[in-house]
Amino acid sequence: MTSEVQSITKYDDAAKIQNNVVHLRPSQGSIFRDSSIHFHGTGNVLYVEDGAKLRNCRLRFMGDNAVIHIRKSARFTEVISSVFHDSIFYLGEDASFTSPARLVPSERENIIIGRDAMISSRVASRTADPHLVYSTATHKRINPSRSVWVGDHCWIGEEVLLLKGARIGSGSILGARALVTRQVPSNSSAAGVPAKVVGNDVFWLRPSVHAYTKAQTEKSLEFAGDNFVFTADDSTLNIDALELAISSATTGLEREEWCRTLDSAMGKNRFFMGISG
Repeated sequence: MTSEVQSITKYDDAAKIQNNVVHLRPSQGSIFRDSSIHFHGTGNVLYVEDGAKLRNCRLRFMGDNAVIHIRKSARFTEVISSVFHDSIFYLGEDASFTSPARLVPSERENIIIGRDAMISSRVASRTADPHLVYSTATHKRINPSRSVWVGDHCWIGEEVLLLKGARIGSGSILGARALVTRQVPSNSSAAGVPAKVVGNDVFWLRPSVHAYTKAQTEKSLEFAGDNFVFTADDSTLNIDALELAISSATTGLEREEWCRTLDSAMGKNRFFMGISG
């Protein structure tokens, strides 16, 4: 990691970054407002899709050969993230944020968020504890870091904390202040500390009911479509295989290519997750 810090606070700064790969440019619909990006290393890759709207973002590469890959959305992206050596922060398309999420992928693990995520206020995630814990009997480390996966169309409630090893299946809901450390199946709701599944076979829609009239409430009592009901099919990805594939990458460019394989996996059920064993 180099001691020289390179920074981006406006689009024009992107062209000045050296020894890192940057795709951040003004384009139709794009915004880069009250945001900054800092490089504390080399070999990193920043990809911000054309048309993305970044607001109140603070992105930091805290080492070498890491990746931040952000897809565009009609809504604002608001993220505070420190990405360490050989790690990835991946954000799928059409995400929304109530306030900046705080995300820290480290120790060569990753935070992966699928498309159409709805992320509420003060959400945080990290892949490490981050300090070392050992067994008194064996003196072996017992707290390895692990990646965090969030599927498509997930609703992450206020002050949710996603810790290492959390895997959230597509279509699921995490209640306010849930602390998640394990797998939540698709089309489930989970809540509590630690989070437990409290509802199965549910799905959710984006419209907010706060200002609903009586007529709107009555109309909302039933929704006939299966748009957000997820099942296993031929498009479902094997997350363990994906993690094995990315573990063999040695450069930021190889990790960015892996991110593009996620971009190209368009199947509705790509991040379906069942009940873990």
